[in-house]
Amino acid sequence: MEKKIINVLIPLPFNQTFQYLCDIEDKLDIGSFVLVPFKNKIVTGCIWENKNNNKKKIPLKKIRNIEKKLNLFPLNKQNIDFVNWVSKYTMNSLGATLKLCLSVKQIFNRKKEIEKIKKPFINLLKNKPLLTKEQKDAKNYIFNKINSKKFSSIAIDGVAGSGKTEVYFEAISKCLMEKRQVLVLLPEISMTTQWFDRFRKRFNASPLLWHSDVKVSEKIKIWKTILEGNIQVVVGARSALFLPFKNLGLIIIDEEHDQSYKQEEGVIYNARDMGIVRAKISNIPIILSSATLSIETKLNILEKKYGVVKLKKRYGKAGLPEIKIIDLIKNPPEKGMWLSDEIHKEVKKTINLGNQALIFLNRRGFAPYVFCNSHYKKILCPNCDAGLVFHKKVNNLICHHCGYKKLLKNNKKICGENDGKDCNFFVYGPGVEKIYEEIKNNNKKSNIEILTSDVMQKKEKGEEILRKFESKKIDIVVGTQILAKGHHFPKLTLVVVVDADFGFIGGDLRAAEKTFQLLTQVSGRSGRSKLSGKVLIQSTMAENPILKNIKEFNINGFFDEELNVRKISGLPPFKKLCSLILISKNERVLNNFCKKLQINIRQTNEFEVLGPAAPYISYIRGRHRKRFIIRCERNKNVQSFVGSWLSKIKVPFGLKISIDVDPYSFS
Repeated sequence: MEKKIINVLIPLPFNQTFQYLCDIEDKLDIGSFVLVPFKNKIVTGCIWENKNNNKKKIPLKKIRNIEKKLNLFPLNKQNIDFVNWVSKYTMNSLGATLKLCLSVKQIFNRKKEIEKIKKPFINLLKNKPLLTKEQKDAKNYIFNKINSKKFSSIAIDGVAGSGKTEVYFEAISKCLMEKRQVLVLLPEISMTTQWFDRFRKRFNASPLLWHSDVKVSEKIKIWKTILEGNIQVVVGARSALFLPFKNLGLIIIDEEHDQSYKQEEGVIYNARDMGIVRAKISNIPIILSSATLSIETKLNILEKKYGVVKLKKRYGKAGLPEIKIIDLIKNPPEKGMWLSDEIHKEVKKTINLGNQALIFLNRRGFAPYVFCNSHYKKILCPNCDAGLVFHKKVNNLICHHCGYKKLLKNNKKICGENDGKDCNFFVYGPGVEKIYEEIKNNNKKSNIEILTSDVMQKKEKGEEILRKFESKKIDIVVGTQILAKGHHFPKLTLVVVVDADFGFIGGDLRAAEKTFQLLTQVSGRSGRSKLSGKVLIQSTMAENPILKNIKEFNINGFFDEELNVRKISGLPPFKKLCSLILISKNERVLNNFCKKLQINIRQTNEFEVLGPAAPYISYIRGRHRKRFIIRCERNKNVQSFVGSWLSKIKVPFGLKISIDVDPYSFS
């Protein structure tokens, strides 16, 4: 039988397609899935446009046949264009980017027919809420954008508790009436519990959930059903953006400012930015929602690139909480304590009134600093140049960067010295476990729980705490930023920020923005119903202008100041950055390669190259790291510059280059 050549993209780190033969009668369109021999294995591939960089013609007799076509719907043009765009922008191989779409490899090696998910009946009219005038105006604006059948970016800029979710639920309802699929991204899995409850109450059905904790068997069913266009609403983490939607009609990014949307390993991307690209390719609207919009979104609104709807008032009769800054220089806590006397009194008063309190500290564990008195040294992780954190509950020293653990059985050899002397260690600084003990000692009859990412690893335990807190079975929660967004607790009237100074120290160019957003978000958990709320923020820098803006709810004031600082300093969003992180176990090889890169920099007025410099943590997971930063105007092709620069030098064995276009983390 006569054969024809097809090009197949394989989900492995290759930036090219591979040629295979199939029968000329086979109906294999671009996007179809096939099994092909690759080296000595049979692998899944996707038929793609020709991306073979090797111009040498391969003899027909050397081209192998495909094994078989898979009985799956093909990827549509929008999905293919999205993979091509992400690959080019992030400077990752096409194969590695395709792998994000085919993350559940078990789909392709199952012999039996995959069970389909039954399409739930979604009642668009059940429990439809009464909207405020602000919400109705916002809904009408968004409906006009949906009706236009064109791409548009719409920001929902609303204070915490203003009913942003209800507004975009209306947009979901509109799309479902038109038989289109909807994707909702949430930054934290912990947010899904309450979000699901609200969705079920509103629509009398559940959306499909997609994140790392979903069982593989369930993911297989979800993936295929999405590909066939039979799922209406998907809610998930950033990876859900790469699901193979057949008929996508709307994308919603909730808490769009959240840095959890940034994927920091493998294919490095920002799901918010890639969501906008996906919406543009699909010619559909995208909604960006937050009480503290990112500075990039704020600038796009100012430049009229994004539309915006504003919700300035809290829903119902809820008012904004009273915020007070406690100056720790003038009013320090008692010796051995980390909370001021005023906070302890306010917590007792809150609980006595039958209300609830949230104590916020963005530090897991018991104490962040562990020292050896016998050898006068800080106890470091053997795999990183970072200190170990004491977790009293499990009696472990833990590295929060690589996960290394050391059990404290006795005091010998904790710090690594072998001079025969026992280690006499002491800990300093507060973590959530220490604050929990302090609160518990002052409120012995209260029901108190800790909620951190450590607890949320056991999903059932985390959900249990959230539900108990919502139903008033828990009086006080001591938690990290996992509680700072998206949650609604009607009886929560007091929020305490233990240490507001954590974000004011360090070299992160986004430190001010992140700190303002986090503290504003956590403050927004207080007083969200008829009960008035109060927020107490401890700081040794009480006059800091960021705290002043938080106290006065002056969100626009903060962003105006921050935009001005960024513009003067030549920083994003006014300039573009690209980070090259060089990683090697061999420090000498790393340093030599950095020197070669420096020598081969093409000097130009358009691109400024900074570095190499050691990141804040220069040794992590047993590997040394150096960083180059490239800065240029927003409209310049930094990918072309970096690609040309790197192509001149052979990368030594064992050295990895990680490219981060639009970096967020500088640690």
